[in-house]
Amino acid sequence: MADPLPCWPHGARAAVSLSYDDALPCHHAVVAPALEEHGLRGTFYAPFRDDLVVHTAAWREMAARGHELGNHSLFHPCRREPPITGDWLAAWNNLVQFDLARLRGELSAANFMLTLLDGRTDRTYGNTCHHTTIGPADAQQSMAPVLSELFVAARGALTNRPTDPRAADLHNLGTTGADGKRFADWRAVVDEAIATGGYVLLTFHGVGDGWQRLQVDREDHRLLLAYLQERQDQLWTAPVRDVALWIRDQVQV
Repeated sequence: MADPLPCWPHGARAAVSLSYDDALPCHHAVVAPALEEHGLRGTFYAPFRDDLVVHTAAWREMAARGHELGNHSLFHPCRREPPITGDWLAAWNNLVQFDLARLRGELSAANFMLTLLDGRTDRTYGNTCHHTTIGPADAQQSMAPVLSELFVAARGALTNRPTDPRAADLHNLGTTGADGKRFADWRAVVDEAIATGGYVLLTFHGVGDGWQRLQVDREDHRLLLAYLQERQDQLWTAPVRDVALWIRDQVQV
């Protein structure tokens, strides 16, 4: 990234989004209240299963308080090349079996159902398993045509580095995996963004709720929120939708 770019709102030096995947109970019970205590709002990528269906009112209230409900598909498909062992991904839900028409249909249906919750039509997509292609290995297709049609932006691939807003692909922004890491790890990538004028999009799953691999410690998470709050003069922390719209309208004009 070149010299720091003063493109962010309120004179901030960098932008940060906190995203949380899979519509877990801890998201409305623990994470959203913690964010709000520090004056922050997050993006929650929610497939239509499990807690979103059981506690619909809680998710609707989260959206009303300013959190983004992002599209995370209907059934959380991922890409896995055959031969497949184990049963964590059903064959029918493998992105290898998708074409663009099916992808468009499922993501459109998920958008419609999310609109029933929050009333919004401007939405971002959190790529499941960070995958960006569909179809078999010898005939892969990019999701980009469908994502650009349906969404303001998409989180895209796992890059583990800040994104330069001037060169950002809005439908493949790039994200940093936060699971299994500590406050010092997240602070390092945020500080890198401050130094370069970049955008950090962190991807979490569980926060202190009994998960193992896809979990972070609640106290480490609190330290991150406090750090972002304390440095509001340098950091603009906002949902993915807000940052993407800013990049589109103020940077890539």
